Amino acid sequence: MNDEILSLEQAAMERWRNGDPWGFIELSADDISYFDPGRCKPIIGMDEFRPYMQQLEGKIHYQKSEFIDPKVVMIGEAALLSFNYRSTQLDQEGSVTGQTPWNATEVYFHRDGQWKIVHTHWSFLRHKVPDKVEVPVPVRSTQVQYEGVLAELMRLESAAMERWRKGDPWGFVELYDPQITYFDTGTTRRINGKEAMVAEYKKREGKIFYDVMDFIEPHVHVCGDMAVLLYRFLSTTLTTDGSILQRIPWNCTEVFARGDGNWKIIHNHWSHIRGERY
Repeated sequence: MNDEILSLEQAAMERWRNGDPWGFIELSADDISYFDPGRCKPIIGMDEFRPYMQQLEGKIHYQKSEFIDPKVVMIGEAALLSFNYRSTQLDQEGSVTGQTPWNATEVYFHRDGQWKIVHTHWSFLRHKVPDKVEVPVPVRSTQVQYEGVLAELMRLESAAMERWRKGDPWGFVELYDPQITYFDTGTTRRINGKEAMVAEYKKREGKIFYDVMDFIEPHVHVCGDMAVLLYRFLSTTLTTDGSILQRIPWNCTEVFARGDGNWKIIHNHWSHIRGERY
């Protein structure tokens, strides 16, 4: 089954690198959610996804496609595929003229006898926040009340983030499954395993602080004991007089698995909205 998921992805990518986005359109579910570096807000649903991909038809061409350390995690009728990816352009003599390294997260659900992508998150391997980005956000006069699995996951996520913004990363570590996989803006490859994440977070402990956290339009896909939480996020630092010193916009994907009644994070993908390559 792991080979089937990877084969589906590779076949769609072969079409993609030759200017044909329809492989991914055909492979995606009607309720697809989608992050990539070119967008200020996620795509939600096929009615948005199809025209976005269709406009790219015939415009993307490169000669070499590399899936680096792909990993598939199966939980019932759901599958998480994560990998680093490198797209390479060659000239007529076969010399490299350009390369782009990526982080990639794809979540598949098995529906009506077919595997379909329900969530995609692409980001550049190492990237920085742009000097300026306009991020459309909803303005509501009342607090949003979440329900069901979304409410469960947001309670966990919010509590861990409250600790994170005060320099304490261990709230997230406590949520991590032993086999956690992880991408963020500075990782040079996917980080694998809780032990590696502990080592990484020891470097960050006591160094990350901001004053206000905003979760923007969280959304969840659920299939049995796998749930995909996605949201945009604003981390805001204030001056002493309460004005905004810095605001950083993010895309976030958290893939949770449920065991013994508890949700644990098995995969995490953070990227800057409109993140630019170093």
